[in-house]
Amino acid sequence: SLVFFINWDHGIIPGLVAAAKQAAYTFLAGGIMMRMTENIASHFTNDLLSIFLAVLVPTTIAITLTYIVHAAKGTPEPLNSTIPTMILAPIGFLWWAILKRKQLKRSRTSP
Repeated sequence: SLVFFINWDHGIIPGLVAAAKQAAYTFLAGGIMMRMTENIASHFTNDLLSIFLAVLVPTTIAITLTYIVHAAKGTPEPLNSTIPTMILAPIGFLWWAILKRKQLKRSRTSP
Protein backbone atom coordinates (compact mmCIF):
# COMPACT_ATOMS: atom_id res chain seq x y z
CA SER A 1 0.00 0.00 0.00
CA LEU A 2 2.94 2.37 0.59
CA VAL A 3 4.08 1.94 -3.00
CA PHE A 4 0.55 2.67 -4.23
CA PHE A 5 0.44 5.96 -2.34
CA ILE A 6 3.92 6.90 -3.54
CA ASN A 7 2.75 6.52 -7.15
CA TRP A 8 -0.93 7.44 -7.05
CA ASP A 9 -0.53 11.07 -8.06
CA HIS A 10 0.41 9.66 -11.49
CA GLY A 11 -3.01 7.99 -11.62
CA ILE A 12 -4.76 5.07 -10.02
CA ILE A 13 -3.68 2.55 -12.67
CA PRO A 14 0.06 3.38 -12.42
CA GLY A 15 -0.27 3.31 -8.63
CA LEU A 16 -1.95 -0.10 -8.77
CA VAL A 17 0.66 -1.43 -11.20
CA ALA A 18 3.47 -0.33 -8.91
CA ALA A 19 1.73 -1.82 -5.84
CA ALA A 20 1.04 -5.09 -7.66
CA LYS A 21 4.68 -5.35 -8.73
CA GLN A 22 5.80 -4.75 -5.15
CA ALA A 23 3.33 -7.29 -3.76
CA ALA A 24 4.38 -9.99 -6.22
CA TYR A 25 8.06 -9.31 -5.63
CA THR A 26 7.64 -9.34 -1.84
CA PHE A 27 5.68 -12.60 -1.97
CA LEU A 28 8.24 -14.35 -4.17
CA ALA A 29 11.51 -12.92 -2.90
CA GLY A 30 10.57 -12.38 0.75
CA GLY A 31 10.88 -16.01 1.77
CA ILE A 32 14.15 -16.44 -0.07
CA MET A 33 15.64 -13.37 1.60
CA MET A 34 14.50 -14.46 5.05
CA ARG A 35 16.00 -17.91 4.53
CA MET A 36 19.24 -16.27 3.42
CA THR A 37 19.17 -14.21 6.61
CA GLU A 38 18.77 -17.38 8.69
CA ASN A 39 21.60 -19.17 6.89
CA ILE A 40 24.05 -16.28 7.27
CA ALA A 41 23.03 -15.64 10.89
CA SER A 42 23.82 -19.23 11.81
CA HIS A 43 26.92 -19.68 9.64
CA PHE A 44 29.55 -17.75 11.61
CA THR A 45 30.55 -18.27 15.23
CA ASN A 46 30.92 -14.54 15.95
CA ASP A 47 27.51 -13.10 16.91
CA LEU A 48 28.19 -9.56 15.72
CA LEU A 49 29.64 -10.63 12.37
CA SER A 50 26.77 -13.05 11.79
CA ILE A 51 24.10 -10.49 12.51
CA PHE A 52 25.86 -7.75 10.54
CA LEU A 53 26.24 -9.91 7.42
CA ALA A 54 22.77 -11.43 7.86
CA VAL A 55 21.37 -7.90 7.58
CA LEU A 56 23.79 -6.39 5.04
CA VAL A 57 23.71 -9.08 2.34
CA PRO A 58 19.93 -9.64 2.09
CA THR A 59 19.24 -5.91 2.46
CA THR A 60 21.57 -5.07 -0.41
CA ILE A 61 20.00 -7.74 -2.60
CA ALA A 62 16.44 -6.77 -1.64
CA ILE A 63 16.99 -3.08 -2.36
CA THR A 64 18.69 -3.81 -5.67
CA LEU A 65 15.99 -6.23 -6.81
CA THR A 66 13.21 -3.89 -5.68
CA TYR A 67 14.69 -1.05 -7.69
CA ILE A 68 15.08 -3.30 -10.75
CA VAL A 69 11.44 -4.42 -10.47
CA HIS A 70 10.23 -0.83 -10.22
CA ALA A 71 12.61 0.51 -12.88
CA ALA A 72 11.00 -1.87 -15.35
CA LYS A 73 8.19 -0.24 -17.32
CA GLY A 74 5.10 0.66 -15.33
CA THR A 75 6.29 2.35 -12.12
CA PRO A 76 6.31 6.15 -12.37
CA GLU A 77 8.53 6.66 -9.29
CA PRO A 78 10.98 3.71 -9.18
CA LEU A 79 13.45 5.25 -6.71
CA ASN A 80 10.74 6.53 -4.38
CA SER A 81 9.02 3.14 -4.62
CA THR A 82 12.23 1.56 -3.32
CA ILE A 83 12.37 3.75 -0.20
CA PRO A 84 10.00 1.55 1.89
CA THR A 85 12.32 -1.41 1.22
CA MET A 86 15.34 0.69 2.16
CA ILE A 87 13.74 1.47 5.50
CA LEU A 88 11.83 -1.70 6.37
CA ALA A 89 14.10 -4.45 5.01
CA PRO A 90 17.06 -3.83 7.35
CA ILE A 91 14.72 -3.71 10.34
CA GLY A 92 13.05 -6.98 9.37
CA PHE A 93 16.31 -8.74 8.59
CA LEU A 94 17.87 -7.52 11.84
CA TRP A 95 14.92 -8.82 13.84
CA TRP A 96 15.03 -12.17 12.05
CA ALA A 97 18.83 -12.53 12.41
CA ILE A 98 18.66 -11.83 16.15
CA LEU A 99 15.89 -14.40 16.58
CA LYS A 100 17.92 -16.98 14.67
CA ARG A 101 21.05 -16.33 16.76
CA LYS A 102 19.03 -16.69 19.98
CA GLN A 103 17.51 -19.93 18.70
CA LEU A 104 20.97 -21.20 17.77
CA LYS A 105 22.36 -20.38 21.24
CA ARG A 106 19.44 -22.14 22.93
CA SER A 107 19.92 -25.25 20.83
CA ARG A 108 23.65 -25.34 21.61
CA THR A 109 23.18 -25.00 25.37
CA SER A 110 20.23 -27.36 25.82
CA PRO A 111 21.03 -31.03 26.45
